[in-house]
Amino acid sequence: MKDTRPNILFIIADHQIAHGHCRPGHFEFRQPVFEEFCRQGVRFDRAYSVSPVCTPARASMMTGMYPSSHGLRWNSESKGVPGNRIEFASGTQLYAHHLARQGYRNAYVGKWHCGEERLPADYGIEGWSLAGYGAPYMSPAYVQYAKERGLGKATARIEHYIYKPEWTGKTMELHHPTFWHFMFGSGVLLGPPEGHEEFFVAEMAAQRVREMSKRDQPWSLVASFWGPHQPYYPTEPFAGMIDPRKIPEYPSFNDDLKGRPFRSIIHRDLMMGRVRQDCWQTWDVWQDVLARCYEQTIQTDAAIGRLLGTLEEEGVADNTLVIWLADHGDTLASHGGLFDKGSTFPEEAARVPMAMRWPKGLPKNVSTSKLVSNMDATATILDAAGAPVPAEMHSRSLLELARTPNSTPWPDQLVCQHHGHYTDDIMLRMVVTDRYKYVGAIFDGDELYDLQEDPYEMNNLVHDPAHAELAHQMRQRLINHLENSNDKVAFRLLHALKHSSKHELKR
Repeated sequence: MKDTRPNILFIIADHQIAHGHCRPGHFEFRQPVFEEFCRQGVRFDRAYSVSPVCTPARASMMTGMYPSSHGLRWNSESKGVPGNRIEFASGTQLYAHHLARQGYRNAYVGKWHCGEERLPADYGIEGWSLAGYGAPYMSPAYVQYAKERGLGKATARIEHYIYKPEWTGKTMELHHPTFWHFMFGSGVLLGPPEGHEEFFVAEMAAQRVREMSKRDQPWSLVASFWGPHQPYYPTEPFAGMIDPRKIPEYPSFNDDLKGRPFRSIIHRDLMMGRVRQDCWQTWDVWQDVLARCYEQTIQTDAAIGRLLGTLEEEGVADNTLVIWLADHGDTLASHGGLFDKGSTFPEEAARVPMAMRWPKGLPKNVSTSKLVSNMDATATILDAAGAPVPAEMHSRSLLELARTPNSTPWPDQLVCQHHGHYTDDIMLRMVVTDRYKYVGAIFDGDELYDLQEDPYEMNNLVHDPAHAELAHQMRQRLINHLENSNDKVAFRLLHALKHSSKHELKR
């Protein structure tokens, strides 16, 4: 008897702009493949990253647990951070362990970033990846891929680079023992689109789909892309698709950060510092960088389109659940001129694109504004495969919400975590409702925003007397969550929030 359970394709993009950049009437920036994908399935308009940093977000999607539970709270290369795990604890159950018990064949291709030594293969998952963040252009797999296609070494013409303005206009091979070496720049990758790392990952994943689809056994595949994370080096014809001079100034580009906690200033000045003031001060430079970012996003979109086309070619598209999302957002050009991410929780870093498609199991052209996170993908995958969702898992299946978004009961809030990035040991917890957002911090100030009236978060209301009661209510939501969620690492934050609430009530 033929197995009718769905195959599962889980697509993870890395560090993707999702909030604030497509502004109808001002500037249109869309991904054509993703837009068509949403018309074929269900779009989640209010999707957030469970933690807006690569490793903790990815580890949460692998386990269905908050970073405070699985322990990978910082990026895996952040060694020496007290209490942070570099690898999953022995015995940790990943999504694939649950699927394997249901008879699924499980594969993983692309960026891992959930450990420095152990890879998916160490957890019983076949496929290809690299330890840590990984340097795909230097990997033996890419070298072989490029040799077979006559592509040569990945080479870019660098247009802007934060820390080395002397690189402007230089053509350089993207090969260096330190994968960060070319990270903070933009330009053009020379050669055809197939030479880009996104097309390389898409082809590796497509090969796996072709091979697994030949067997009468349900399969799961994680296709994890390095893009559109910086450096922003798209190839032609994608490079040139966006006219930089037509990109209007981002609404919070000139934010002076007045009223925002000190961590926002750390992010802006630690990342950019004097270089930002001397070399990246004018909007025309940022237009150039944004254009390359947008073009690389479109190139990643096109690469994913090739992978989706393989499902059609193999005749498995109708009964394959495809979940497409990103690990977190991108703060590029926001809040005073940022690059990358930091120990902050702006919507630009927190929001992610997210949609799923399953022709045999889900409706078409549906969208919902219910609050979800990328961690919810884990329980959704298990639910679709007929695997029980463990009671201790923080992830929630989205299948019923996708089928009946207007009648499925759903929480009116979402809580996400942040434990710091770079050198900032600043613990954050964010609670967001349909309109308001509160960020509680330890060792730094809190934030409160009205996302309806202030979508770019220019006005922190946390100390506004007119919003004192709202601040108290939102803070209480966080307190209740921390008390009921076994968030053991946030005990100091819980104490601080309770202290603030008592102080406000006395006033």
